[in-house]
Formats: sequence, C-alpha cells, structure tokens
Amino acid sequence: MKNFNFKRSAMFLGAAAVLMSASAADTYRDVTGQYMKNPAFFPGWQGAITDVVNNVGEVYNGAFNLYQVLADMPAGEYELTVNAFYRCGTNDYSRENMSNGANHYASIYLGTATKTVIGLFDEAEGIVPNSTGEAFSAFEGGKYVNKVTYTHAGGDLLLGIKNEGGYNDEWTCFSNFKLVSGTTDYSDKIVNANFTEGINVTAECWNLINSANSAKTPDVNKGGGVYRKTNASPYNFGQQVDLPAGTYRFSALTFLRHGGAGNYDGEIIDCKGGWKLTASDPSPKQWFDKNLYNVDNVDDNAYLYMSMNEDKPTNMIWDDEFGGELNKNTDKRVSLLDCWQIENGDYAAMPENETRGTAEGQEIVPAYDVRNVVPNWADSGVERESAAAFVNKADKYRQYVEFTLTAPAKVWVGLAKDANRPAQYWNPFADFKLEMLVEGSGVAEVEFDENAPVEYYNLQGVRVANPSNGIYIVKQGNKVTKSIFK
Repeated sequence: MKNFNFKRSAMFLGAAAVLMSASAADTYRDVTGQYMKNPAFFPGWQGAITDVVNNVGEVYNGAFNLYQVLADMPAGEYELTVNAFYRCGTNDYSRENMSNGANHYASIYLGTATKTVIGLFDEAEGIVPNSTGEAFSAFEGGKYVNKVTYTHAGGDLLLGIKNEGGYNDEWTCFSNFKLVSGTTDYSDKIVNANFTEGINVTAECWNLINSANSAKTPDVNKGGGVYRKTNASPYNFGQQVDLPAGTYRFSALTFLRHGGAGNYDGEIIDCKGGWKLTASDPSPKQWFDKNLYNVDNVDDNAYLYMSMNEDKPTNMIWDDEFGGELNKNTDKRVSLLDCWQIENGDYAAMPENETRGTAEGQEIVPAYDVRNVVPNWADSGVERESAAAFVNKADKYRQYVEFTLTAPAKVWVGLAKDANRPAQYWNPFADFKLEMLVEGSGVAEVEFDENAPVEYYNLQGVRVANPSNGIYIVKQGNKVTKSIFK
C-alpha cells in the first residue's frame, strides 16, 4: 500500500473542514440538555443507569456516570447536596471490607470538585437499607447526606454522580439533588432532581422504530450502567432536534463486537448454544475481517448518524441501487469501531459480557478476585466490563458523527443497525451527547505531535480503519493532509 500526500491547503473543504474544526485547539460545548429530550431515556439526565424506583435512582452491579450540565450559571461558590450511599459488593462483603474508607468507588461531583459517596455501612445503626423503598425512607429521614463545594468562574456548570466500578453485587442509590450558592437556591435548575420520573424508553421524544418498522427498545435494567442490543436484530434509536446553524458532533460511548459471546485466552465462548470454549471459532477480529464488517461495508455494521430528512430514515443504506434514504450531500454516517480496534487487539483489555468459565469445568473467576469482571455464568446482558470501560476510559470509547449546518435546521441524530447479521454481535452503549463548536474558537497554531495517533477518513467524512485504493483525509494531532492510497 502506497500513499501520496498533498500539502494542506484551501482545497480542504466539506469533510476535511469538519475534521479541522475538531482539532485540539477548538472548544466544544455540551448542548445536550438544551436541544435533546431524555438523552438517557428518562427526563433530565445524561449517561445511563439501571432503574428509577420509589423516587430513587439506582445502579446495581456495575459502573455508571449520570450527570447534568446547567447552562450559563453565574460565578460564585456553590454547594451540591445529594442523598446517596454505595455498597461495593454483597452486604456481608461490604460490611467487612468498606471500613476506614476502603473500597468506596462512587463519588458525587460539581465542576472539578469530587466527594466520595458515603458507604452503606458508614452510618449503620441497626438494619441498613436493602431496597429502593428502604433507601427512600433513609433519605427522607436525613441519612446519607453527601456534600461537595466548588468555586465556579461562571458559565456552564457540570454536576453528577458516578461509580468507577467495584465487585459483583455492588449497589448505588441516590436522590434529592440540591444546589445552592450563598442564599440562592438553584435546585430548580436540576431537572428531575428527585427522580419523580423514571425510565421510559418509549417516550415520545425518541423514535424507536427499527429498520424493519417494528418497535425495538434498548435493553435496560441489566448489570452495569449501560444500555445494549445484541444477537442479530436491527434497530434505530433516533431523535429529531431543532438546531441553529453551527458545527456539531453527536456521540455515544459505544462499540460493536462482531461474532462470539466473549473470549478466554483468545478462544471464543459460544452464545445461546454450546456454552463452551471453541478454539476453532474465529476471534472477533477474524469475524470482522472474514465478513468485511468494516467501515467500507457499513450496511452490516452499527453506526451513528445525522440525517436532514423530514422523517426519520428507516433504510440508511447509501447505495442508490437499494433505495437508501440518506442524502450523500447533506447527511453523515460513521460506522462504529469494534472493541478490538479500540483496544488495538489486546484481548485482556476488551470488554466481555460473559463469564470466563464454562459448564464444562473451565476456571471461573471468583467474585472478589478482580473488580468489574463477570463472576459467574450468564447468558448475555451482564455488562459490567463495558460499563467500567465507558466510565474509566471514556475518551477511548466515545465515538462521534460530526456535521455542519449552514442554516437552522431540524435533523435526526441516532444510533442504528440495519442488517439482521452477524449472529452473536454485541453493542453496548451509553451517554448520548450533542456538542456544539464554540463560535470563534478557531484553530490555534500548535506544535505538531508526531506521536499522535493517525486517523483516516474518506471524502464523506466517514472514518476508515484500513484505507486502500482511493483519496483519504489523514488527521494526526492538529495536522490534516490529503493522501492517495494505492
């Protein structure tokens, strides 16, 4: 493979201009709360959780990040108060192993200030809460009050709660978010602060009709603070938003794994069938290569998209031969990277959603040997490792579709997969986000980093993993070039 570079010049228009706008010198503003409804499939909050019950937000058995961005808050000293507790494992394990601040993995945050969440047994007086109803009663009784303060310079203010992940059976409950500055109470700025409204994946603001024109909602209430789809089912989670002119990026924490239900020392665990390790089956990467599930054959892949159609597209195929509904001149679509691509083929770093043991006697990882792993046999839907990856390696797993509007417009943004294949794919996702490029931030002249990762895009702005036979945009750090690959 050979490539021939063009010098960067004014000819970089269209997709290249969008890429240049996303350089390290630019500033993106999180405008999700201003333009999107229910980005986490329930009112007000961004990220993902497990459930909302009894006016209590709850995440069981996994990492998560839940937050809001309050726009244009005045400068001042702020205090955030939240009723919340965290349990790192079972009651017995946590009672014995959370003393003196050990194994406290959850925290509340305000701006850049954080505060460790009170442990379930830190305020133990007799029986501790063991349900969301009992958590609500404890909160109403003034128990488990967490506070964090932050000096805000003015502008958008971030607040939330997260858990970086602990051991099997961990549990976090929270409610009653309150924000004050001096004598001024800003609590009403926090939408659904008391979790009076719960998860509703069929809410009017999200169009969840899939490419087969039937209802298809994301799976919720799984282990871990993520949503997910799996096993050869098409879907399209889209929302129409009314945006002013500007440059945007719509994103999610996500990946698509092709084939297999997991791996154990490089071997594949069958899914919904043999329940055994099979050394003869291909790895996720081999599935990917063999079946051409890549950015050049996106119709078999999952992708983030933006469409200017009046109605949400139900067939996102580009090729005119198949009657696709996307307009190549205005719409954008970015194929999701596989987790082996994101982790550069490092199997140990790739998230799994199955156990490391089998019914045939393979070794099973004990529940408290390693944090964030799946400790026992499961069919599917135990998303502990992907949830932990999304919280602890968010920059790595956030994937974007970028677009520019030259005039105000209504556009569809979403996550979709059109093909009823491949079997046994896995697509966890969390934290839909819409960001807008700050006007006038421009592209600063910064020193080129020759060690920065290289990214390739075709002329439509779609990211390409392995470019060949064509003209591509090459982005490395703040440097953008155009190259011919042969």
